[in-house]
Amino acid sequence: MIKIAYKENITKIYYDDLSNRKYKGEDKSYKTLKEIFDEKFKTEFDCSLDDLLYGSFEKLQEIKERLGDMSEREDVKSLFNYETKFQQPISKFFEQYVEVHTCYFCNIEFINTFITKGEKIKNGFTLDHYIDKGKYPYLALSLYNLIPSCYTCNSKVKRVHSVETLSPASNNFDFDDKVKFKTFMQNKNLQIEHKDDFSLLLKEDFSDIYKQYIDVFELDGRYKYHKYKVIEMISKRKEYPNSRIKELALLTQKTEEEVKQDLFGEYLFDDDNLHKRPLSKLIKDISTELGIV
Repeated sequence: MIKIAYKENITKIYYDDLSNRKYKGEDKSYKTLKEIFDEKFKTEFDCSLDDLLYGSFEKLQEIKERLGDMSEREDVKSLFNYETKFQQPISKFFEQYVEVHTCYFCNIEFINTFITKGEKIKNGFTLDHYIDKGKYPYLALSLYNLIPSCYTCNSKVKRVHSVETLSPASNNFDFDDKVKFKTFMQNKNLQIEHKDDFSLLLKEDFSDIYKQYIDVFELDGRYKYHKYKVIEMISKRKEYPNSRIKELALLTQKTEEEVKQDLFGEYLFDDDNLHKRPLSKLIKDISTELGIV
């Protein structure tokens, strides 16, 4: 739902970390991931380890279509063994180099890092393989195939379902622009007091690119629980119409935009930080429908 906010220049760090890790080969000698890949798979795969570790999401899709299902290839699964060899270092990398605040799939739950009493860094996220690592084990370590997500999205709704659309890791991911929360309120006087007084759905205009995404992550059903937030916003909007906002701006010597941010959320006018607070897209979209922004 929210495009991933990557820090600059992380691909070289990611590649250097993973490609130089050494593992015991078939000849009992220790070799780096790159050495083993170049020796056994580079010619067959017709791509470099660079492509697999930090190729764009579009590049990964192209490789997947070309190489196909390798779920039966034990040699490939062994080299790109995410769970046994790489899960911990990759998780630590995301803690340090990728902004992780809320689930990028649903924007419902916090998945941030935190410090334990023992001064250790822990995190609340799982890393979902957007392209199934079971069928395509050669993409198990791909940076742009790993999406920081909540347990519900990763393990309860998506699981191994394939989503044949753009990923939050894709440069072309424009879910926030193309898909909006809509209440379809019939009462223009905002006489809404109960969750049954209106609908709440994600509506994509002029295309259905993200329909499968919405369905797989059960977003419409999961957001029905959060109708209470819409009711809160409607009540606040009735209390603070534009005339009242203008009065508060004059009284506090703030701009009207600043007053709206104070009342309804600081991210209303800041699309780049939607990922930092749960339900921020919902709040922004409904604010637009209510004429706040």
